Amino acid sequence: MGLFLNACKDVNEYRIDPAFDVYVQRFEEEAAKRNQAFHFETDGLIVEFANLKDDQAGLCHFEHPIRIEVDRTYWQKISNTAGADAMKENLIFHEMGHGILGRKHLNDVFENGDWKSMMCGGTKVNNRPWNINYRRQRRIYYIDELFNQSISAPPYTTTQLLQDTTGFVNVMTLSFDSNKKTDTGWNLGDFSTHTMLIDNKRLKCVSKYTTSSALLLTVQNQAVDFRNDFSFEFNIECQSNSASDKYGLTFGINNTTNDTIEYFKIDRQQNMFMGNSGWYGFYTQLRRNELKPSGNNKLKIIRVGASLYYFINNVYAYQTEIELQGSGTNFGFIIPARATIWLDAMKIGLKGNAKLSPQTIDVRNLKFSIKALENSDQLRAN
Repeated sequence: MGLFLNACKDVNEYRIDPAFDVYVQRFEEEAAKRNQAFHFETDGLIVEFANLKDDQAGLCHFEHPIRIEVDRTYWQKISNTAGADAMKENLIFHEMGHGILGRKHLNDVFENGDWKSMMCGGTKVNNRPWNINYRRQRRIYYIDELFNQSISAPPYTTTQLLQDTTGFVNVMTLSFDSNKKTDTGWNLGDFSTHTMLIDNKRLKCVSKYTTSSALLLTVQNQAVDFRNDFSFEFNIECQSNSASDKYGLTFGINNTTNDTIEYFKIDRQQNMFMGNSGWYGFYTQLRRNELKPSGNNKLKIIRVGASLYYFINNVYAYQTEIELQGSGTNFGFIIPARATIWLDAMKIGLKGNAKLSPQTIDVRNLKFSIKALENSDQLRAN
């Protein structure tokens, strides 16, 4: 963020690039809901594109009137993603927080690791990126906090599990104890994209891809659909070139080019990441001491209603809302480029009142697909 002492000739100049107009108007509307009135058309404001340096997404100049610059390349990149509107709003609101509300950067975090404010930024904290889970109930909180820093912490920020996630019955289990299709789910062999085999009663996958990939199984039973409440878990171990390589659990829509997947990834530096492949970057990054830097980690995700609950080695870690729409029966894992993954004890569960008994899915009929993942990880500084 830069501070400049020169003033424009017209201190009430109002010049907003059309790309930003909706977000400036939205800022006024959100302020009015909270009994704060702004009239930028008469009081002045400039928001314009620029080619910013140092990997910055936005920059606020304390001139008269306030002038905000937004990096053109970054704006174009996020425009092609599913979460573009939320990310653009977050960026413009952040810069207006500086210039209009006089807010400085605030890098405090809640008990669950979420950033306390959309005004996070500036000097990195423990090298953590500025990705903020600016969606749904969190968006409402972050806008409230933008205009009122004394607001109470919302319930989801606790590390205590507030939702009943019990009552799920396993309807599909892959043990990987033998080469039988009923144990493996995936086809074994040496393929152009990967090698799959059983190694000491674990599934071993060696990627030949040059990008991160999701290896998915399509369950041939519509009851096992992510639009319903479900549980999905497995034990996973990874060997790769870098400890920062991300791997983990995923599920999503079936087998078309534009389908997106939800993911729950970890690395070997005790970080976890949640997100959707259609978004620019993961929702947020959290450091979790429950994660083992090497060896097996048990990952589990449970859907209850519109929410997803994440567990690491049987410890509750996080909650957020599902982004996927529609239906689908793809479940699988994410492997980094040129990496090796070992998988064990993969299970899918449904609520006990579902019309399925334990182990009712015929795993001999599972179909296999691969989805290359090329979305960016980290948001830029602002």
